[in-house]
Amino acid sequence: MHRITGLIAGALLLILSITGSMLVFSDEIDHASHAHAYHVTPQAAPKPLHELMDIAHQALPGNPYLIAVRLPQAPDESTVLRAEYEADHKEYVFLDPYTGKILQQYSNTGHFTGYVLYLHFTLLSGRTGAIIILIASIALFLSALTGLFIYRHAIGKVLTFRQPLEWGNRTRRWRNLHRILGVWALLFNLLISFTGFFMEKKVLDARKNPTAVATAVPFSGTYEPLLAKAIQAIPDFKPVGLRPPRKAGDPIRILGHARESSFFGDYSSYVFIHENGNIKKAVDFSNASIGDRFNASISPLHFGNYGGILLKIIYSLLALPPGVLSVSGFLIWYRRKFIIKTHGKRK
Repeated sequence: MHRITGLIAGALLLILSITGSMLVFSDEIDHASHAHAYHVTPQAAPKPLHELMDIAHQALPGNPYLIAVRLPQAPDESTVLRAEYEADHKEYVFLDPYTGKILQQYSNTGHFTGYVLYLHFTLLSGRTGAIIILIASIALFLSALTGLFIYRHAIGKVLTFRQPLEWGNRTRRWRNLHRILGVWALLFNLLISFTGFFMEKKVLDARKNPTAVATAVPFSGTYEPLLAKAIQAIPDFKPVGLRPPRKAGDPIRILGHARESSFFGDYSSYVFIHENGNIKKAVDFSNASIGDRFNASISPLHFGNYGGILLKIIYSLLALPPGVLSVSGFLIWYRRKFIIKTHGKRK
């Protein structure tokens, strides 16, 4: 079982470990490579959000469903909008909230981290690639579990540094490297494969109808009074994102954070509010259920974006062993399957 699941996952682990290691620093990479798109010069008063959305609509083809991904959290921050055409086609628009000037525009795969993210979760193949990645996550989880059983007697030696690498020994080098890396990365591999499975399910759910096109619903009012009412609905609530209705009669979804831990990200609390100001639902995530907390913890646990730069470095380094394990596991299997058998037959 360990050998079979390892070989199934191994073909993809090298790609997933390298891309995953890079995605840990996706925010830092984006801000460094597109610094001009994230920072603006503060002025007297920003334009209303609906005007910024109108500007983005005029610059974009068609009539896509447009959401506010990131509302300014400081006077020098830009407004980030996302136009959703299909599950695999999105456009990001960065605007100066004071002047309405478009600072940057690119597709979900038109910038480095977006391309890497799409490769990581879909192999650049949409729903088909997502299914393959889902299978690989299950295989990795089973491989880690069976590896725990196989190397159970070596765990103590590895963790106390009593297991030599023996790199000069051709028959032991890859086996010992596989054992040492496997033990040290065991818990991390279980965590990554477990959280990756649930994230991949969300990717697949979003692609049940991959060619479905969402269009914008006309909005005649202004969002600012609704944002103000959402702030009043939840103590210490800070709006970060806004999703207009997908169809007539649906509420506007205002996403943000309040008193909950930063571990759960910027969009865990939310207010559903109608255009007339009537609040349909308000959720303070600091009082969330265990199930909601579990769902919200999946992404931060997978990418390590909750504990500062030191934790990100640790995550980035721990993301690499699965790729090395896939290579060493393949070499162990190849040696046993072909080299040893071939030599045995010759003798």
